[in-house]
Amino acid sequence: MSVDLAALVRREPDVYAVADGLVAMGEPVELASGDFKAVRVHDAEGRVLVSIEDPVLVEAPGEVARLLGAEAAQRFTAPAWWVDVRAAADVPDAARVARRFAEALVRWAGGTIWPDLPEEPPPRSWKTTGAPTAPEG
Repeated sequence: MSVDLAALVRREPDVYAVADGLVAMGEPVELASGDFKAVRVHDAEGRVLVSIEDPVLVEAPGEVARLLGAEAAQRFTAPAWWVDVRAAADVPDAARVARRFAEALVRWAGGTIWPDLPEEPPPRSWKTTGAPTAPEG
């Protein structure tokens, strides 16, 4: 499944700083740029996981509603910086890395992600999986 996200943020984002932050926090990825029009995030094997487009300033009132619908416009209005974050469809972990990048970007620059994604459940302990427990006594 491919994941395409739009991060709408208040301040002009530094895509490289946020991606570098993910690396610093232990995400096993590498960044590539150059002749591309986007930042590309690769895994350790060199496969493209995520493509991050250059931020675009959306200034026109009503533009968020026109592009994403009235519900999205109620959450976020122009002016906004729009950043497309696209996960590779056929690479394991790409959707998770795309989501993590978009969430970090929104935390850093203030804003929202479209479309809404369901919250990832917290990690579960082996104790909650129905494994037998020791008898009390």
